[in-house]
Amino acid sequence: MKRVADDLKIRIRVVGPNTIDLNAFIATVDQVCAQKPAGVSVVGGWAPSLTAAVNRCIERGVPTVVDDGDLIQSKRISYIGTSWTSIGREQAKAMIKALGPKGGKVAFTSIINADNMKEARAAFRAAVEGTNITIVADEDDKGDAATAASVTSSLLAAHPDLAGIAGFDSESGAGIVRALTEAKKVGQIKVTAMEQVPDFIKTIKSGAVEAIMVQKRELMTYYAFKMLYDFKNNGLTVNGLKGFDAVPVPNIVDTGVFVIDKNNVDKVLAALGVK
Repeated sequence: MKRVADDLKIRIRVVGPNTIDLNAFIATVDQVCAQKPAGVSVVGGWAPSLTAAVNRCIERGVPTVVDDGDLIQSKRISYIGTSWTSIGREQAKAMIKALGPKGGKVAFTSIINADNMKEARAAFRAAVEGTNITIVADEDDKGDAATAASVTSSLLAAHPDLAGIAGFDSESGAGIVRALTEAKKVGQIKVTAMEQVPDFIKTIKSGAVEAIMVQKRELMTYYAFKMLYDFKNNGLTVNGLKGFDAVPVPNIVDTGVFVIDKNNVDKVLAALGVK
């Protein structure tokens, strides 16, 4: 964020709740847009109910982009972020590789009602069709590591022959590994997960996790503000129209997925200075 502010010589202000509080988040978007800033980046379109708030920004003439999770039905000018279909597909590929031809039973943990994670889970299911992998559970960990650990413990009890667990939010993996460690099943059950704190990457080295999906968050932040800046300043027209009449920036920017596994984990840890 500092980099894009310096590069474009703009001032960026960060506002919003410090916890997962959807109502407070919606209220913040409304309050900010009422102040008529040059643009707004809504970080994480993780609930359809945010759509109305984004639309109100546009109706006030405030260009608004969404990153990390798209609000497809909104009037946002651009979405910048990871394709959650790609996240689901990459997790499935890693799980298929880890389990081999024998396959086995696999469970999901995620923020179950988040649209982006619904998309990822659907992509995972589609990718394992025709293999010997069977999805036996789809559990809600509420984006909380302690809940993910509790859910995982319940999964182990309900499915003694569980072969793999895929975690789709940033807290899933930490909870899954905690539960497997307590059950002395690390390495016995294959795990794919999303990024968490840098230390979590060491779970690849220990064998607790097979692959970690990394969203290129730096790109999301940078290009979100770049889209807002370009909307105001690039001077481009579409068939002679400009601004909200024919938005002069890309509708979607897919920032891609970076997969950490045993092949590149040493390089990643060295780059992050994690020992």
